[in-house]
Amino acid sequence: MNKKKRNILLAFLIPALLFYVIFWISPVLMSFFYGLTNWSGMGDYDFVGLKNFKYLFQEGTLTNAMKNTIIYAIFVVVWGNIQALTLALILNMKIRAKGVFRTIFYLPALFSTIVVAFLWSYVYAPYYGMISEVLSALGSGAVPNLLGSKGTALLAVAFVETWKTSGTMTIIYLAGLQGIDEEIIEAARIDGCSAWQTTTKVRIPMLANTITVNVMLGLIGGFKSFDYVFALTGGGPGSSSSTLMYTIYKMAFVEGQFGKAEALAAFAFVFILIISVVVLFFMRRKEIEA
Repeated sequence: MNKKKRNILLAFLIPALLFYVIFWISPVLMSFFYGLTNWSGMGDYDFVGLKNFKYLFQEGTLTNAMKNTIIYAIFVVVWGNIQALTLALILNMKIRAKGVFRTIFYLPALFSTIVVAFLWSYVYAPYYGMISEVLSALGSGAVPNLLGSKGTALLAVAFVETWKTSGTMTIIYLAGLQGIDEEIIEAARIDGCSAWQTTTKVRIPMLANTITVNVMLGLIGGFKSFDYVFALTGGGPGSSSSTLMYTIYKMAFVEGQFGKAEALAAFAFVFILIISVVVLFFMRRKEIEA
């Protein structure tokens, strides 16, 4: 590479590198730094060492937030992918008005978070919500309060996220299905494979790359869960639906404990990074085996 080409390359690389350092690396390092202080968001601060981390463990704040986030992320990944893959397989069939159904299934992805949360708050509402009305029409006297119960609030919020993201994940799966050579499917049928065997033994294994993409999208969505928790439950009842991101927000901007919030954010960064790398490595191995 001659000097002119190297200079041109650096001219494009340096601004991008500076942007990355200023807006990504620096905030991460500052989070670790302030996590070792008693900073309240403004004014002076003192170094307290690992006291913030010790507090998070002793008070159970970290344990509860991690548990809720892991449950939330697992639900979003598993149910989100099952839902999206099923819809994609149906839409890949030769059915009438296929374009209309694709549009309908993708519509939730076009709505903003606040619109989706507002809509589902009425769906979940006890006594006058859609679920309660359906149960009443079926003769059931039960009036579920899914968002107001500690046992169901977290999964009820997670379901809303899978409903919102199902359209995007379905389109990705559909693109993968349509990229499979039809001759391979025809060969499987000639060999005597049933429709179920063709789907489970041929189509799904050939979607390994697509599955990896959607699993990582679901994992990212699950770990950064904040908006639906904030809009639907406010982390409640109690702290039964408080995820890591919501707990960080509440600790910093509601309670004014920025030092502890930064400590939790630093821990969340390391935790999410490790889990993401492990899952990605596992999925890549599965792609090779497939």
